[in-house]
Order: sequence, then structure tokens, then C-alpha cells
Amino acid sequence: MFNRFMEWLVDGIRLRLVGPTLLQDIELVPLGVTNADATRLYGQCVEDEIGEEFPESRCYSYEPTEYHRIDVWEWKSTVHAVVYFSAIGDPELDLKTIRDAYGENQDWITINEGYNYRRVDGNVQLWCSAMPAIGVGTEEYMRAKAQFEQATKNDMTEPNDARESPD
Repeated sequence: MFNRFMEWLVDGIRLRLVGPTLLQDIELVPLGVTNADATRLYGQCVEDEIGEEFPESRCYSYEPTEYHRIDVWEWKSTVHAVVYFSAIGDPELDLKTIRDAYGENQDWITINEGYNYRRVDGNVQLWCSAMPAIGVGTEEYMRAKAQFEQATKNDMTEPNDARESPD
């Protein structure tokens, strides 16, 4: 009980002195909703562009606080990936926040400790790199994106005369 009170007190002081710097301080976008839901959470996006690596997707970028940027990736009219950037974050707390929020009461399989995880049901991937980025995405989206990238790479590396039939 005392520990919870102290955590609450420290969090309150941190929020007053520094501001909402952790991912636990902001609303998180669920996967499977529409971008309109993200706009309701964060206000108008600051950028909106077709995915450079996967043109079937669209990225909407939001800055809900001066400490956070959120890239929401929409594909097939729903949110399939979200990447959170924190200017001043805590890697362990932010990772725990994302795992809890997107875990749906399931465990995560560690693929590469501190970098890659997959939810036990196999439907969601979580990745992080050197802070500040932590992302989650549906397995369906990640596979479609990887297949598109591979097909594009193959098209670029295949010589022109290999595509033509010999005389």
C-alpha cells in the first residue's frame, strides 16, 4: 500500500515538474480502429502521407504533447501499426506500457530481448530500437508489407533481358 502511494506521489510530482513524458501519460491508439479514432484522441495530424515502403498503407503523424510523436499506419481502412516516439522517456516503463496496452491479457514471446516480441496468439508484433521508438503492428500487416518489399526488391534486381524471352 505504501509503495503504491509513493509511486502515485512520484508520478504526480514528475507530471507537475517535467510534464507528460512517458507513454503511460498519453492515450494509446488500439489496433483495428480507424484513423478517425486516432484523430479524436490526438487532434489533427501534423503529417499525412502514403507509405513509401508500402504504398497500400498511409501514415498519419500526430504530436499530442511536446514530448511525443505518434505514427499511425492505416491499411485496408483500419489501423494496423502504431509507432510511438518519446523525446524524454523511460525505456523499461514505456516498453511495459506498450506490452500491457497491446497484450490483451496475453504473454509475449521474446524474439530478441529488448528489441522484438510477438504476442502469444501470433497476431501482434512489438519492436523497439534505441529509444525513443516503440512500435506495434498486426502480423497480417507486417507480412503484407514484407511481401511487398520483397517483390519490389526482386523486380529491381532482376535484369531486363532475364524478363524477355530469348529469340
